[in-house]
Amino acid sequence: MRVLVLPDKFRGTLASSEFIAAARSALSSIADVDGRVVSDGGEGLIEALDGRPVETGTVDALMRPITASYSVLPGGDAVVEMSRASGLALIGGPEHNDPVAASTYGTGILIREALERGARRVVVGCGGSATTDGGMGALEALGPRGIPTGASVVAAVDVRTTYLDAAEEFAPQKGATPAQVAFLKRRLAGSAELLVGRYGRDPRGVPGSGAAGGLSGMLWAAGAELVEGFTVVSGYLGLEELVGAADLVVTGEGMVDEESFNGKVVGEVLALAARYAKRCLVVAGTVTKDARERLEEEGAEVLDLSADFGMERSIAHAQECVSLGLSRVSRSWARPS
Repeated sequence: MRVLVLPDKFRGTLASSEFIAAARSALSSIADVDGRVVSDGGEGLIEALDGRPVETGTVDALMRPITASYSVLPGGDAVVEMSRASGLALIGGPEHNDPVAASTYGTGILIREALERGARRVVVGCGGSATTDGGMGALEALGPRGIPTGASVVAAVDVRTTYLDAAEEFAPQKGATPAQVAFLKRRLAGSAELLVGRYGRDPRGVPGSGAAGGLSGMLWAAGAELVEGFTVVSGYLGLEELVGAADLVVTGEGMVDEESFNGKVVGEVLALAARYAKRCLVVAGTVTKDARERLEEEGAEVLDLSADFGMERSIAHAQECVSLGLSRVSRSWARPS
């Protein structure tokens, strides 16, 4: 039996690589287990594509000097995670953020550095941001030319939110008050007008243009491709071929809910498994009622760690619970269906 393990992280409790290790421990006696760290374009993109790290000086979302890294892949492409320069976690969360002042300038420095050092293509993971600046900080850092003619930039996104809706959808999670949200939405409208005037491309109605507080929309307006992050990762890792060769696909994340089906790892892996008529097991730290019903409607098996082991234990001992849970459900796998 060939089992392919493609998990998202269990935020705050279990890294994707630890999940894969737990699956190997539980299943290697009955199956050939292959695993890949994957990403939907947010945090974890660099780890998923596993390039050579390049450190450079930049600034965080509050314009304080930091050292951050991007990576260079064997073929010469570069991968930038905007969260490594302009991320919310990097500055200590929403309570330490200034949601109006927070800037993507540091991310723009990373993109510019990668292009200036000869990257033939720069993939920008647009997730985990502290910002709602519409990408204006990054545009300033890129310089008067913006994205140079002939350069290839890809904005990898994990949401379908549009440019103006970024303020109402995400800014409160970044510490914005209702009054600040209203101001940020007006500012995004002004930024969109500026982008239309400069590039002739209007990001306001483009799905995914609101990722990272509008960074993705700015990049798209300036000439970048805007692609769902999982699609980008799938292409680099050859996931379609791997899924096609598997008997069972295992995925999972800490909280499986309706958002898990909107461009996120679990929903995308499930869809990929369905495309190739493969069995799929979804492991969840916890799963909402609506999400469970949807998973079962789509033919997925579900392992809910909080239901089996209790919420406290599944958080404190997540790797052990994954291994035990997979061992338990695997007893029914006499052979692939």
